[in-house]
Amino acid sequence: MSSSEIQSDSEDLIQENKDFDFYADLLNPSERLKKRVQESTINLTKKQCKSQKLNEKSQKKQKQLVQKIKNEDQHENIQLQYDPKIFAINSDFQQLKLNKALVKVCHQQGYKYPTQIQAQVIPLILAGKDVLANSCTGSGKTAAFLLPLMERFGNTKSQRYSKALIVLPTRELALQCFEMFQMLNQFSNCTAALVIGAVPIQQQEAELRRYPDIIIATPGRIVDILKNSFSIDLSSIEVLVLDEADRLMEMGFEAEIKEILQQTPRDRQTVLISATLKATVQQLSLLALHKPVKVSVDFVGGLAYGLKQYILRIYSDDEKDREATLLALLQNQFTDKTIIFVRTKHDCHRLSIILGLKHLSSCELHGNLTQQQRIQAYEDFKEAKYKFLLATDLAARGLDIANVKAVINYEIPYETSRYIHRIGRTARIGNQGVSVTICLQKEVSKFKQMIKESKQKLYQFKFNLDSINIIKSEIQQLEPKLKKLLKMKFLKKKYKKQKFQHKELKISFNIEQKL
Repeated sequence: MSSSEIQSDSEDLIQENKDFDFYADLLNPSERLKKRVQESTINLTKKQCKSQKLNEKSQKKQKQLVQKIKNEDQHENIQLQYDPKIFAINSDFQQLKLNKALVKVCHQQGYKYPTQIQAQVIPLILAGKDVLANSCTGSGKTAAFLLPLMERFGNTKSQRYSKALIVLPTRELALQCFEMFQMLNQFSNCTAALVIGAVPIQQQEAELRRYPDIIIATPGRIVDILKNSFSIDLSSIEVLVLDEADRLMEMGFEAEIKEILQQTPRDRQTVLISATLKATVQQLSLLALHKPVKVSVDFVGGLAYGLKQYILRIYSDDEKDREATLLALLQNQFTDKTIIFVRTKHDCHRLSIILGLKHLSSCELHGNLTQQQRIQAYEDFKEAKYKFLLATDLAARGLDIANVKAVINYEIPYETSRYIHRIGRTARIGNQGVSVTICLQKEVSKFKQMIKESKQKLYQFKFNLDSINIIKSEIQQLEPKLKKLLKMKFLKKKYKKQKFQHKELKISFNIEQKL
């Protein structure tokens, strides 16, 4: 019976009740009984009606709650973009035979499905196969080798040797890998040691003597310890991972890699991961791998689908217009977690001073900084202490920082591969991202050819350039301060160099005196 029908019946009974006159009390007992029955029926009908209404209200609330959950899920999907080209949505982490602790931490970090590279590489590493993986930036490749290593070695009893060695080309990349390990290890008992330069070697030797399950290292430091210390022995390593293999070769670590291969067992399992399969990488694979399984997960041009690329065209060839355009973008358009790539260390430092004078928080990342300063800049930007990171190509290679909203190319890079690498710092692991390349009139045709070669889709960035002349004038007024600050920086650097040379001469003189 519907709510409206119950309401109608109730009204009829109430009307019947009104027809009884005030003589009802004088009626015989049977009539009084009949009246009571009718009153009870009316009360019961009212209760049923009220109950029905509450039921309908409850159902409505339930529907609203379900819709709210659906909307939240839709929002999450927009953020993570569970695209089948990026994520293996026909699989999940449990199907990859990972333990509950690892599955839990993946879900806690917001990843319901593994990425394509993870879905393919994790089972192969668990099965003990050698792997040659070619994967684009931002594809989740670090977790693709960390998760199976933690599954294999995280629950084993403590033994007097380390079981896995991960080699990366730079300290920053090694640090990122170690941080990823710490994040994934929240509910597991796996242990790891970070072996990189700029950290006291005695401290690292002490950590290695505890026999961590996994060693994460740069090639220079690990070989240095191998040759000059008894704190490490690679003869029991079961799995060797060479990450960013193309860059390991580019940076001239061939001798160190050969040394590591000689020090590890011949029957070890080896995983080689590279963004490109250049001739040097293929030669390394012949040397390091035994009957490898080849895995290739390459998005369009080596980039993720959540990335939208723009060109901002300046209709002049004045470098001052470029400077003013960047400042206008950062003041009005991109106000959070943006990386700005520049070609030279000088431009990087000059722009940092300009942004500082305009009260825009930024940090620098380039070769003139000490290792400690570079790590500090990376950490500060990662923790959102600064909104903008100014970086050169060499210093920022391989940086993996979550939630970078945009990448701005201050000028077009020298090579297509550098362009691909730069813009790959955003739109990582299914997230959305934007790249904007500032082009002077003389650079437009060259940049468009670069885009054509890399098979990318390019959009025109619509931006009001009316304020450029005003900003140019403001920067011009800052020139005296800029020159003064740059000169102070130069003199400080020169003084440090002279002080270091004087110290070396003093040490040399003391040695000669003793002899």
